[in-house]
This record gives sequence, structure tokens and C-alpha cells, in this order.
Amino acid sequence: MRRVVSHRLVIFTFLLAISGPALVSAADDARQNISEGFVNPPQDCRPQTRWWWLGNAVTKEDISRQLRQMHAQGIGGAEQITMAPEYEKGNVPYLSSGYFDLLKHAAAEARRLDMTVSLNFGGPGWVWGGDWIPQEERNQTLLSSSIIVQGPARIDEALSMEATINPREPIRSFREIKPGDRLVAVVAGKTKDGVLDPESLQVVTDRVRTGRITWDAPEGSWRIMAFWSAIPYNGNAVNHLDKKAMAHYVEYVGQKYSEALGDSLGRTVESLFGDSFEVPIYRNGFYWCDDLPAVFRARTGYDLIPHLPALWWEVGDLSPKVRYDVNDALHRMGMEAFFDTFVSWCKAHGVESRVQPYGFVTDNIEGAGAVDIPEMEVTAGEKDSVPWFDTRISPREYVASGAHLYGRNIVSVEAYTYIHWQPYRATLEELKLASDVFLRAGANRFNNHGFIASPEPDIAPTRGFYPAIHISPDNVWWPYYHVLSDYLARCCYLLRQGKFCADVAVYSPLANQWTIDALNARRWTRDFDWGDLGSLLIGNGYGFDLVNDDALQRLSSVDGQSLKLGEMAYRALIVPNISAMPVESLRRVEAYAAQGGVVIALERVPETSCGMRNWQVDDREVRDISARLFEAPVGRDGSGKRAYGHGTTYWLKTVIDRSDLLERRPSALDPFLKALRNHVTPDMALDCVREGVRDNEGLSFIHRRQAQRDIYFVTNLQDRAVDQPAGFHVAGAAPSQWDPYSGAAHALYEYQERDGVTYVSLRLGPYESTFFVFEKGEQRPHAVSSSLAWIESVDDKTVTGWTDREGGHAVNVGGAIRRAQAQQVPAPLRLSAPWRLVLESPVFKRYETQLDELASWTDLPETKHFSGTGVYTTEFSLPEQYIQDGIRLYLDLGAVGNVAEVILNGKPVGTVWIRGQRLDISGHARSGSNQIVVRVTNTLINRVSGLTEFPPVPQDLQDRLGHGLNDTHSPAQELLGFTPLPRSGLLGPVEIHPYKRLKI
Repeated sequence: MRRVVSHRLVIFTFLLAISGPALVSAADDARQNISEGFVNPPQDCRPQTRWWWLGNAVTKEDISRQLRQMHAQGIGGAEQITMAPEYEKGNVPYLSSGYFDLLKHAAAEARRLDMTVSLNFGGPGWVWGGDWIPQEERNQTLLSSSIIVQGPARIDEALSMEATINPREPIRSFREIKPGDRLVAVVAGKTKDGVLDPESLQVVTDRVRTGRITWDAPEGSWRIMAFWSAIPYNGNAVNHLDKKAMAHYVEYVGQKYSEALGDSLGRTVESLFGDSFEVPIYRNGFYWCDDLPAVFRARTGYDLIPHLPALWWEVGDLSPKVRYDVNDALHRMGMEAFFDTFVSWCKAHGVESRVQPYGFVTDNIEGAGAVDIPEMEVTAGEKDSVPWFDTRISPREYVASGAHLYGRNIVSVEAYTYIHWQPYRATLEELKLASDVFLRAGANRFNNHGFIASPEPDIAPTRGFYPAIHISPDNVWWPYYHVLSDYLARCCYLLRQGKFCADVAVYSPLANQWTIDALNARRWTRDFDWGDLGSLLIGNGYGFDLVNDDALQRLSSVDGQSLKLGEMAYRALIVPNISAMPVESLRRVEAYAAQGGVVIALERVPETSCGMRNWQVDDREVRDISARLFEAPVGRDGSGKRAYGHGTTYWLKTVIDRSDLLERRPSALDPFLKALRNHVTPDMALDCVREGVRDNEGLSFIHRRQAQRDIYFVTNLQDRAVDQPAGFHVAGAAPSQWDPYSGAAHALYEYQERDGVTYVSLRLGPYESTFFVFEKGEQRPHAVSSSLAWIESVDDKTVTGWTDREGGHAVNVGGAIRRAQAQQVPAPLRLSAPWRLVLESPVFKRYETQLDELASWTDLPETKHFSGTGVYTTEFSLPEQYIQDGIRLYLDLGAVGNVAEVILNGKPVGTVWIRGQRLDISGHARSGSNQIVVRVTNTLINRVSGLTEFPPVPQDLQDRLGHGLNDTHSPAQELLGFTPLPRSGLLGPVEIHPYKRLKI
């Protein structure tokens, strides 16, 4: 059946459900503790929120009020970040004494409310920097320009001031060298057919005076290439590659926070935060530090300057080698200058470091493992173009994988950026769907995006942070946010227990990407074409991690078929469309296969090594290992299989690249999946053939394991209910189902074990999520299958369950079929009486009407722009047969736009905020006349769309704030008249569904 939500006493429901000997014994303290933690999760499992202080134009009263508002809705902490001013007056300079006075007050108030505070270490904004940064310590980008000359001739020409474009981003390349940009070097190279001769490269910097080069060019066509250090558009960012500059920055900012906050640092102020590395860069350049040439030579053994042309142009066979070496040197500089400096300071001061480690020169996976709390991003459903069942391999997977490989248990997430282009549109249901994708990817701590610290009590579309989702009191559904915060707290609590489990390791393509490009490092995690790999793995029940060269080379060992990396153990390794791989990494892959491992190469096998040092020898070794390891693909499906040592390897074509629709296969017939299933049982097995579907289009999971317990989070990310068997790779364990919406849990009495897999009936409504918890060593009487809606108990003589239909029912208990007839099961009852509807808000005149048929508020001109809560009231008569012992009643509101709170006969019975939810109204409904009130709240976009002008700063705040700075904010203009408006109100049909207890 679809999800049933009961809002009786949660603790009573939970303890009643699990108090039997099948689940809890007095001696099992660990189990009792996890049960209690699930019912009432600790505060640090609750979602936190970004808290944007716009110009710091807030008062202590504003701060106190907003923290109380957060706390009342279940938010556990706030991440303060200073943003650009939005008001003429009242702004407090960042890092001033006034700023710290406000911050100390925020920390004191948070402590009083048992909340935490996190501080963004950059500012104003999220990029680390400030006006105090000396010019020589600011972020730099290296650009190039060039001229073509013909020799032999004496050249006396001005260097070009036209920047070389990035061929992968020509439109967004920066076009000019600015007059103030600093010349770093000039290199000349002979060209033929557009390719530079590596033997001809020569440094001619000393031939340049005041922007002109005087040089005797030898015979041939020569490209004279100039390289310029430029300060990008946001010129006060610190140079993240410069150890000295980073040390100055961290000490300067950190010392101010330490002096101001004292003992709060590391206690109430639990972490310091670094956002994704949106450090300004020109897309046709790369991050530069004057120390790079020295670091480069120390790491590679050769000089960088003569080889700079290889980063923009093709230089024989050497460009991929040089590009890799440059990227590798930048990575190491970034790890030492940024990560080591920041993390060390945090540890010395007892506060945790939290960083989004992507968008920079460093390996995202290693960066995630370097900090106390790595943080991911990239929202499912974003910008109305990505499906909710989001199987993209993105920074989510890189960050979570780094946490797993390097032993970080907490993985944070910046949640909900740009679900839609337009703010004010997001619903609680949409936030939940996006949350489930983050949970599936490995997140177990949420930071909402977010809460604007506006002094204004009402919406101000031209005065705010535009990507924000407005999870704050100005949103009409804010009073119901606690249902989502409770859900997330329970999910995060369970997903912090034990360790992440995955059977598949996917080799990270970063080294391969480093050989292709050194420009615009911010694109590295998104430029690799993963094709169908993410959907093939996620949609077919396989958990996976991305594994990097650092872990493969330093942390790996082999135990039979298992590849061990740190605390993780994988049973298969996938090498996805990789042409270049460090030879040491490929040696580890070969050793793994030889000792019993399974290695699957997709599309191609490694052909070259990485880096210049000893490259010709290493290239030959890479080719030799690949030739030994892999059998060339043959046949219609492009498959090659080889026994290698004690292991098995595959080389498969058309797995990632399936541009031809005829190359696609349903799950059951897919050559890649068939090869994987030969060796690795899916962690969550779904039989698509039995269900009559080609592929899984919405079911997803994540698996955690404790010593004697396996925990699976399962989510249905599609707009249809599912009722099908699902197999979990657990044996010798009894399952229970834990409900993250209410905190209730119950033992399952319908399951079976076959070949090391436990199968349960997976019954989920549209977009519903649940947990299955398997306790090792437990046994209980149970049915193998049944036709009942659910079973509540099984003993030697009787199976007791519930059904919503009359007629024969059968239950299979240990091979014995038991049968019974269900009689006098009441039919569903539709509430068809007229409804009284009242719409009213502080900005909307009272509207009252009677509805013979339910319809959306947007269907009528007079109500289409109402945002707020509408109150529906009706009365209905319930026949006596519905109110009997052994009958349970569930209320189904049908379609709702978007949140509905139900009061039956004067008592609240629950809140519906996700489609398909049903409320248990047993004990609330009565025989005869009943009154039902449904309070439905929609979204803010309805009201904002109907504005004809933007609201000014309220009169009572103008003395303090003046007026807004952005009266014609262009993104806000796009909100006016926005269509189509989401359906709003109670849409129905509203029905009561009875279930009857049946003993068989």
C-alpha cells in the first residue's frame, strides 16, 4: 500500500512496534540506543542553514528573532556568511568591531538555543580574499597571446595583446591582455601544419623591451608566444596556491575570529567553512603562482617555462605530458598551500574544517579526504532540466568517495541551489526529492540554501540572494518546514551509523583529464563524459565509489577478489574510457586482477602513461600491461573477456558511448551488467523482467553496515507507486522497516532468503522513502509471500494482517499455503459534499466561496495570485460499519498543491506534504456526522507573479536602512507575470480507505 503517516505520539508508536523479543532485548543496549536516536535524533543531525547577512545590515534583535524562528522549525545551526549590501544604510563592514559584536551575539543566542554556528571563512561573499590582501599575494591567472612571423628575418614587433582562446570554451574566453598584466615569459617555436616542433622551443624573454620583441627568427614559420600574469575581475581574492599568502590570510582572518569568539570557537562555533573554489579565473587561462616553476622543476626534473606553449597549443607528442605535469604540480601546491594551511589552523584552534573541495586545481577526492567535513553540491532536478532520478556522476560522488576512502564519516551538502531558475517556486516535496538524491549519494548532514537575514518581514524580490530557495519565514510554507527537518534528521542519523558499503570501485578519470587540458580547472569534475555509467550502476542496484590515484597507489591492498582502499573493500574495478593512466596505478590494477580481482575497462584501455619523466619507457609499459590484461572486444556487443591470473578482466564497447539508440539494451540484456553480475551480486536486486519493465526508472538506495546490522535507505524517485520484490545482499538477518517521516518502526513478517540475498516486498508510494534494517543472527516466524496489504504478526498457528478487499487471501509460510476469506470490508468512501473555501492573508482580501467540485486556485482570475493558506471545510457522514474493531481508516486527499494540514472533528490528524501520503484517522473519525477542515498552503510564486511593482523598504525601516540598491534587479523582473503557475489548493479526490484485520 502507499505510505501511511500517523501523527500520534511518535515515541509510543515506535516503542510499541519494536518492543517484541524479535527486535529488542534488554541486553541489546546498542540497538536500543540507535532506536532512541532515530525517534529523537541528536541536534547535530538536524539540518543547518546558510544565513546570508546582506551587508551585515542586521541588529541583535534581528539575529535573536531569526535564530528562534530557525529553532522552532527544527533547524540545528546556521552558517553565517557576509554578502554584498542591499540597502543604502545600516551596513556593518566585514571584520569590523561592529561585525564581531553582532557575531558574538549570534553565538551566544545559538548556545542558549542549543544550536551551533558555522562561519564562512571568505568574505564578503564566498571567495577567500579582501581589500587587505597585498597585491603580490592576490590570485593570478596565466594568459597567453601570440604572433606568427616568417623567417629568416629580423623581427621587431609588438607582442600581441589579444588573448589566446580556450578551444573548449571559445565563446567564454577572455579576449584581451590588459595593459597592467605582467609579462612572465616569451617563448618562440617553429610550426608546421599548426603543430609546434618541441625541439625548436626557445625562451626569448630577454629579447623583449616595453612590449616589443626584437629577435632574429631562423628560417620557417614561427609562433612567438607571450605569457602574462593577470589579476582577474574580482581582484582581491587571495592566491590559493601561494603558501605564504595563504598563511597570512588564515592567520589574519582566523586571529580576528579567535580573539572575538574566544571559547565559542570549537564549541558553539563548530566549524569554519570554505565554499566551492569559485576563485576568479579566465576560462582561457590557468591559476598561476610565481613559485610554480620551482615546484614544477622539483617534481618533474625539467623546466616549465620553455614548455608553457604545450598548455595552449599542440607541441608534438609532449603536450599531454606537460599538461599532466603542470596539473599535478598545481594539485600538490593547492593541497599544501590551501588545504594543509587551513586544516592545520583549524586543528590548532579546536574547530572543525568544512570545505567544498571542487572547482580548483586539486583532486576533489583527495581534497575531500583532507578536511574534517567535506561538503558536496549539485541539486537533482536543477533548473527544471534534470530529472529527480538524477544519476549524473558529479561533485556529489567525488566528495562522498573522498570521505569514504580517507575515513571521514560526516559528509555535508549545500542543498537546493537552483531547483528552479525562479526563487519562490520550490515546494517542500521538491526539497525532499532533492534531499533523497543527496542522501543516496552519501550526504548525512544538510546545509539549506538558505535563510536570508532580511530585517524585512515580507518578501523583497529585489533585495536578496537570488539562488536562495527562501527556507525562511517569508515563505508561506515555512510553518511546515519542520516536517522536512524531522525527516532529514532521522535520515542523517541512520546514515551516520557504521560504514558506507559499496561493491564497485570506479577509477577516477582525473589523470586522464589532466593530460587533455590545463585551462579552467573549475570544469574538471564536469567535463568527463560518463555517458550511461551512472544510470547503469545506480539503476541496477550497485553502490560505487570513485577511486583516485593517490588512494590506489598509497592505500591499496588485495585480499582475494577484494580491492581494499583504506577502510573500504570493493569487489570489482571499472576503468571508464581512460586513454592515459599513471603507470604505477596501472601496475596496481594488474596486481589486483592477478590476485583474483575483476577489472572492467569501458570503451578503451590505457595506452599512454602520464607525465614527462621516463615517458617513453612508461608508455611502453602501459601498452604492455594493457595488452596482457585485456582481450580486444569482438561481436555485436563489443565484448572481450580474459582470465588473468586468479581474476577476470573485460573490455567492453558501447557502455559509456551509446549515441546510437540501437546500442542500448534493457537491464536484463545489457552486456556490461551481465558481465558485472557474473561476479558481483547487486546490493539491491530488482527483477525488471518480472516487473515487465525495461529498466529501473526511479528506485535508488544507499547501504551502511555496522557489526551486526545492515541499514539500507531506499527511495522511489518517480511519480508512480511501486509494489515489487527487492533483494538485499544480506543473509542470516531479520528485516525491519523504519519510517523516517514519523520515527515509527516495525518488524517485517514477509520476506525470504535465497542464495545469500534477502527479498522483501518493496511497497512505496510516489516519491516515498524508507529504511530497511537487517539484524544479523535474528530469526522470526514469517511468511514468504502473501496477498495481504501488510502482515503485523506471524506465529505457529496464525498469520495476522490487513487487507482492503473482500475475497480469498493466501499466505505462504515455509512452503505451507494458508488461506482465508475476507468479508465485510467496507468500500472506499469519497467525500463528495460541497466544500466551503476561505482564502485570506495580510496582503489578500478575504475570499469565500462554496465549491461543488474541487479545482485549483489558479483557475480563477480573482484567486490565481493568492499565496498563503486556504481553509476548506465540509461535513460527511460515516456509516457505522466503518467504525468497528479490526477496521483502520486512512484519509487520502488526492492531489494537493502543496501542503495540507488536516483537522478532523476538532483534532489535528497530520500533514500531507508529499503526493501519495495517507493519514491514519482511526480513532478520530466517528460513526455519523464528521467535520473535516483542510488547511492548504501553496507557494510564493503565485503572489510574486502577480506583482505590478516591487515592494519598497517598509516605512518603519527606512530610517535605519534607507532604500534598496536594486529596484530594477533584472532577475527579479523575470518573475513578474511568470507562468505557468503551479496548481494550488485541494484538488482531490478526497477519499477514506478502510483496511480490515484478517487472521489466517
